[in-house]
Amino acid sequence: MLDVLLSEYDFAVIGAGPAGLLAALTLARSGKSYRVALIDKRDPWREPVSCAEAVHRERLEALVPMVEPEWVRGPVDGAIFVAPDGTEVRLEQKDSGYLIDRALMHKRLAEQSHGLGVHCNFRTRAVGLSKLENGFRTVRYENANGSGELKARVVIDCSGPGTGFGDGENITQGNFDVEPAVFALVKGLKYPVNYIQMFFGRNYAPGGYAWLFPRDTHVANVGLVIGRDYAREAPARQALKHFIEQTYPGAEVASFQGGAIPCGFPDEPLATDNLYKAGDAANMVHPLSRAGILEAMTGGKFAAEAALKTIGMDREENRRPVYAEYKTRWDEAYGNGHRRICRIKKAFMEIPDGVYNRAARSLSKVPVGKLGMGRIVFTTLWQSPTLLWKLRGLFSGK
Repeated sequence: MLDVLLSEYDFAVIGAGPAGLLAALTLARSGKSYRVALIDKRDPWREPVSCAEAVHRERLEALVPMVEPEWVRGPVDGAIFVAPDGTEVRLEQKDSGYLIDRALMHKRLAEQSHGLGVHCNFRTRAVGLSKLENGFRTVRYENANGSGELKARVVIDCSGPGTGFGDGENITQGNFDVEPAVFALVKGLKYPVNYIQMFFGRNYAPGGYAWLFPRDTHVANVGLVIGRDYAREAPARQALKHFIEQTYPGAEVASFQGGAIPCGFPDEPLATDNLYKAGDAANMVHPLSRAGILEAMTGGKFAAEAALKTIGMDREENRRPVYAEYKTRWDEAYGNGHRRICRIKKAFMEIPDGVYNRAARSLSKVPVGKLGMGRIVFTTLWQSPTLLWKLRGLFSGK
C-alpha cells in the first residue's frame, strides 16, 4: 500500500503494528470524514514478526470487528511450564487463546483501514515530529522518493520503544526497562500443537524465560527474553542458541529474529498537545510475561477514541481531562495490574532454580483438571518464605 501522502491531515498514525492498526481502524470507523494517514517504515506483514503470537481469545474478539479464521493458526488449550530440572507442569484452559498468524492479521487490518479511506504508506519512515504549532504538528518523513513533511492536527505515536517522538515534552517515551528478546523458527521438533510451553530458570533465560509456541505441526517459534540486569551476562542470541542446542539437539533452525521489549511501568503521561502514545511507544507491555499484542491493540483503540474527542478542542486545558480519561481507561484495563507487577518484578526475576524445581515437583502430582494458575503461583511462592515476604505487595494491591 503506497498511497500518495497529502500535505495535511486530521490524524497521523505513526507505526502500523497492533497499536497503530487499531488506532487507524478506530478512526476510520468513527463515521466522520476525517483525513487519516497511517505510515510505517516497512510493510508490516512482509517481515517476520518478533513475538510468540499467542493471545487471549475473548480479549482479541472484543477488540477487532471480526477474527477471521485464516488469522488463526490454532487454539491454545493450555500451557506447559518447565522447571530448570525438566519437570513439567501442565495447565489446562481449553480454548482460552489463539495462536495467530500475526503478519496476516496485520495485513487484513491494514486492508480494512485502507478500504475505509485511510491513506496508508508502508515504506515511509517518520524521522521527526514538531511540537504543536498553530493547531498542527509536522511529521517529517523519508521514503524512496526522498524526504517530505505532512501536517496533522493530532498525532498518535505507535512507532515502538524509544523512538524519541515528543522528546522533551511531558509524555512517556517507551524507553523504560527495555529488555532484549530473540526467537527462532525451528523445525524437526515434537510438541503438542495446542499448548504453549514456557521454561523458567537461570539455566534457560536469566531474569526472563524461554518458550516454545507452535506455529503448525512442522514449525515452532522458540525464543527467550533476558532480564535487563542480566543482558551482559547472557547475551540473548547466544543464550537462545545454547537453549536450542541443550533442549532440542538436532533441531533445524530456519531463522533468527530479535527485538527490544519495553516492559516496565514508568507511570508518565500518555498524551500532551494532541500527541498520543500507545503500544510499545508507551510501555504497554506486561512486565513479567512481556505480552504486548492485546495491550497494544487496546492502547491504540483507547488513544484513537480520545483523539476523536480532542481534535475539535483548541485549548490544551480543555484537552487535559480527555488525556486523563485515556490514562484512567488504560489503568483500569491493564495499567494498575502492570504497576503492581512492576514493583515486585525484581523479586520474581531472582527466584532460585531450586524453588522452581521444588514447586514443579509438587505441582506435577496434582491432577491436571484441578490445577489452576493461582495454585501454581502460590505453590511456587510457598517454597520460599523469604520470597513470599518480598512479594507481599502482589497480594496487598498497593
